[in-house]
Parts: sequence; structure tokens; C-alpha cells
Amino acid sequence: MRSIILGAGAIGGVIGGYLVKAKRDVLLLARGPHLEAMRATGLRVEVPAGPFVVQPAVQDSREPVAWRPEDVVFLAVKTQDIATALADLAVPRHVPIVCFTNGVEAERLALRHADHVYGVCVRMPGTHLTPGVVQGWGTPVPGLLDLGHYPDGLGDDGDGIAGELIVAGFESEVRTNIMKWKRGKLLSNLANGVEALCGQAARTSALAVAAQAEGRACFAAAGLSCTTDKEDAARRGEFRSQPIAGSARAGGSTWQSFVRGHTTIETDYLNGEIAVLGRLHGVPTPVNIALQRIASAAARAQVPPASWTLAELEARVAAATAA
Repeated sequence: MRSIILGAGAIGGVIGGYLVKAKRDVLLLARGPHLEAMRATGLRVEVPAGPFVVQPAVQDSREPVAWRPEDVVFLAVKTQDIATALADLAVPRHVPIVCFTNGVEAERLALRHADHVYGVCVRMPGTHLTPGVVQGWGTPVPGLLDLGHYPDGLGDDGDGIAGELIVAGFESEVRTNIMKWKRGKLLSNLANGVEALCGQAARTSALAVAAQAEGRACFAAAGLSCTTDKEDAARRGEFRSQPIAGSARAGGSTWQSFVRGHTTIETDYLNGEIAVLGRLHGVPTPVNIALQRIASAAARAQVPPASWTLAELEARVAAATAA
């Protein structure tokens, strides 16, 4: 099996780094300064146990790939970038696509290009802010990467994909109901915009809790299962985030998008997913609608991360829900 990793950032870069370190067959697809840095000096992976550098095979994500029968695509770009990225990649329909993504829309987008798609519930705190460098904060393993065939089942390739990840040092279980687990992860990601705008402490704020309550109500109305807090805690076990060289992780994926000055963020596929379900099933979702719009507008305006107080964001949400 050759793992072709589309998106070598916080998630794809750490996974790719560990796969290369384990001497697995890997091709990293990237572009811009990150691609140039990896070509020049390799990929530096910083982890709690100490950094390591690998020299992966790399290629511009817009260049044609010399496809092989045993290839598997690891999709690790943000959901808002998937349609363009997969169109550029031109994946042969027989090549499975494995979605290492937040939210639950990536799998539907990937299924437009491939006969077989796998979802992954990613529990792996990662950071990518510097070209040629990724950070993985997880311990005692780099990450928990459970997967399953989309929309359900194990799939013919599930055990092989999980085996590659396990050999590289990750924990990975193949599940018949992976989207249940991804919906549970989505509930936690509803706080991503709050964190990006107000800082890490806001992840557990009343505003975040309200957004998650709307999410659970929508899943229930739609007849969609999701994991409970108890199930999530049991799966995590001893897994946790640990400092790297004395420094702690400053923020998640949306926070990092704000740091890098991206004008598009994934909240349309996080809070926006709950807004869609609410509209389809008659469930009010005012908090998620407001957070989706406020966070997206802040990104377009290139508001610096964590530049608002929680009270300021709460006031904006209140004004939006009253309009």
C-alpha cells in the first residue's frame, strides 16, 4: 500500500511523518512554502518525546500523480478546500479515499470521485504554522485514528489502512458505524470558532455548550446517532495532549487558520452542518447560525485570533439571534 497524503499540514503532515519514519511507502502532496521547505530540508515533526526529521517523497498537489494499483489517498485538507483539491488531483475511481477531516461532509464530497470512501474519527492534536514543520501533541501515542467504510461497514481496505497506521505508532480501530463517531467529534468542533475568536478557555463556555446542545437536538430529530461523552472518554483512555519542549498547544484547527490569515474557515461545515440539519428537521439553531456567520466574517476581515473577549462574542451572538 502507498499512502498518498493530500494536505501535509497539522494532521496529514504528522501522519505522513510517522509513516515515513516507519519506512512505509508515502507520497506527500502540498504546495507553496511548505512544499519548498520539505523539498529543501525534509519534514521536521516535533512531538513530546523529541523532534525527528524525515525525507518524504513530496510533490505539488496540482501535478499529475503516477498512480499505482495499491494506492490509497489520505485526504487531510480542510472541508472548504476539498472540492478543488480533489478536482486537481483527479483520483482514479478505484483508489480509496480516506477522510481525515472534521465534520461529516468530506465523505460525501469524496464519494463524487471514488467508488470507496472511508471516514476517520481523528483524535490527534496537531499544529502546522511554519513551513516544513508540523507538531503532534498526543501521548502516549501520536493519535487515535478510528476508521470505517462510508456510509457504514468495514470495507475491503479498512484492515489494511488501519494496519499501516498501527505500524506507524497510532491506535486505530475499524468500526462499522464510523459516522456515529464523527458526529460525536463534530459536537466538540462546534466550539472551534469560539476558541479561535476568544481563546482556549472559551471552549467550555456557556456559548459552546449551547451550540452543542443544539447539535444534539438536531441529531435526535434527524434520527442520527452520535457518541456520548462517556463513550468518548472510554475511547480516549490515557490519551492526552502534552507539551512539546515546554510549550503547550495554543489552539485547534480553526484558531490556526486565523493565525495563518486564511479568509475561509471550516465553520460552514461545523456549525453550518447543524444549521442545515436544523432547517431540514425544524429544530431552531440560532447559536450555531450566529457562530457560523460571525466566525466566517471575522476570518474574511482577518481578525487576529483570540482578539475578542467572551463577553464581546456573546454580545455579537445575542445581537445576531435577535435580528
